[in-house]
Amino acid sequence: MPTPAKAAIIDALADKLGRASVTILVQTQGLKVKDMNELRNKMRAARLDFQVAKNTLLRIASERNNMTMLDKSIFNGQTAVAIGYEDEVAAAKAVSDYIRTSKIVVLKSGILGGRTLTADQVESLARMPGGKNHTKALVVGTIQAPLATTYSLLTAPLRDLCYVIQARAEQLQGAEQPAQ
Repeated sequence: MPTPAKAAIIDALADKLGRASVTILVQTQGLKVKDMNELRNKMRAARLDFQVAKNTLLRIASERNNMTMLDKSIFNGQTAVAIGYEDEVAAAKAVSDYIRTSKIVVLKSGILGGRTLTADQVESLARMPGGKNHTKALVVGTIQAPLATTYSLLTAPLRDLCYVIQARAEQLQGAEQPAQ
């Protein structure tokens, strides 16, 4: 039975994991306090929750959120979590950018949709162009373009017929007016 303090931490972590769109686990062992504060500020600027968490508490919080597809082996070693609530790609980019500039911080893994992401998959997510909205726009554009072409092809004969009738009406109207 966890102590009341640990139970509160587990509840907070379970709530955050339940609301999160992506969770990225990093190892910050050996990071100086000044560098850790810089990391926290960068994560806050990217609108990510960042905290060091005990692996056992993190595992219990994931179990409370029914993350059964999660590989429990990711909860080992010193762990800090960056939790993103909005854009998965932007969160991965923020963490990945900091890791590239730091020689100490190591990307361990991630959680997306209740499934484990490897470090390589998190890096791939960070390399996606644009962000979540950009990707959605590409999908919509891919679907919309053929539909617009089909609509144009189907309405062209009727539109052309209207133009012919209008031109003929103008021609007849011009013939009715006496020449002065």
